[in-house]
Amino acid sequence: MIFQAGSLLLVIIGAYALKHLHVFGDRDYKVAQGLVFNLTLPCAIILSFATNKHDMKMLWIVLFGFFACAIPLFVVYFGSRGDERNYRAFQMLNASGLNLGAFCLPVVQTFMGASAGLPIIMLDIGNATVATAGSLTITRTLLGMDDGFKSLPMILRLRNIARDFLSSISFDIYMLMLVFMFLHITIPQPIVTLITPFANANAFCTMAMIGLMMEVPDNRKDKIELAKVICWRAVFGAIIAVAAWNLLPFDERIREIMVLGSFAPITIFSTKFTDSLTGNAKLAGFSL
Repeated sequence: MIFQAGSLLLVIIGAYALKHLHVFGDRDYKVAQGLVFNLTLPCAIILSFATNKHDMKMLWIVLFGFFACAIPLFVVYFGSRGDERNYRAFQMLNASGLNLGAFCLPVVQTFMGASAGLPIIMLDIGNATVATAGSLTITRTLLGMDDGFKSLPMILRLRNIARDFLSSISFDIYMLMLVFMFLHITIPQPIVTLITPFANANAFCTMAMIGLMMEVPDNRKDKIELAKVICWRAVFGAIIAVAAWNLLPFDERIREIMVLGSFAPITIFSTKFTDSLTGNAKLAGFSL
């Protein structure tokens, strides 16, 4: 486990070092972003569904994951009043959501076995409905960061919101897998074989993307905002863990897995959304 975690850290450090050796440019992380969000992560989601059995009772975990991601967004919105708008957006996007598929899933499976992946996947379905698209729409709307949005007719507002969701390939894949789950559709083995190399590359590409994005904060305000995000996440993680242990109608093993998932790090989508709204991709990458 130590060496596995160390290898992921080494990818981040390696990409960061290559950037400072001028092998990569400051904006080359966009290439890694494109690979992760449009190719490797969707394939990893499909592979997770294809290789795990799904119990309909697990839908309670999906609902729990939705609220565990959505509620912190609004708490931070009200709790960050008085701060600059860009930093409020940074806090909202990075203090909410759980990095389950790209980070928590392999860690939990290492600790507790391959079967431990199913509860994490179910938690990530609910989490992903907000983290892969909803958090961007909610943050941008609440903070008024979409110029002219309020002046648009209602039909155009709804169209823009729908576009935020539907343009997220990961969100689309999660919803498709949920439909497959309800209809008891299995993914054909040739497709599983075809996507496996891409899915296996997800962890590497994600860590490389972080290394290319991040920079150590060099001003006091960024450091303060980073500390706020860490505090928010620590509090939310504890509350989500206690709620999962006491509210979910499952045996002790599944609730233990939910507790581990509650302390997952910042989502990779937060780095992308922070970049698009505030331009501060470096701070978001370092936070993750």
